[in-house]
Amino acid sequence: MALPKKGTRGITVGAQRYRWVISPAAKGLLALTIQHNEGMGQLIRVYVKSDVNDFWAEFPHVQHLDMRAIKPADVAAIIEEAIKLGWQPDKKGAPLSFDFIGSTLVKKGDT
Repeated sequence: MALPKKGTRGITVGAQRYRWVISPAAKGLLALTIQHNEGMGQLIRVYVKSDVNDFWAEFPHVQHLDMRAIKPADVAAIIEEAIKLGWQPDKKGAPLSFDFIGSTLVKKGDT
């Protein structure tokens, strides 16, 4: 499955281009999806605790929300770490799932 080009952002890590998109996954959780720019390789989905989307749903009664945002520097670090953890962005395969805890990438099921 390839990410559509519309609505995604591009990033270069090393000499490789990738596309990424952030979407709400559940209350208090964002899903970052990344794929090699060619669109034929394995996807990764990274889950990040954040109440950014809940801010708008609860405004103006916002209290004690985790307003973590995913920045391009986070995406680059996640790509580098995911490759070390076995992601093969240029090969077909089942999507891999990770949690991003603090600044650490953890494979789903390894926690």
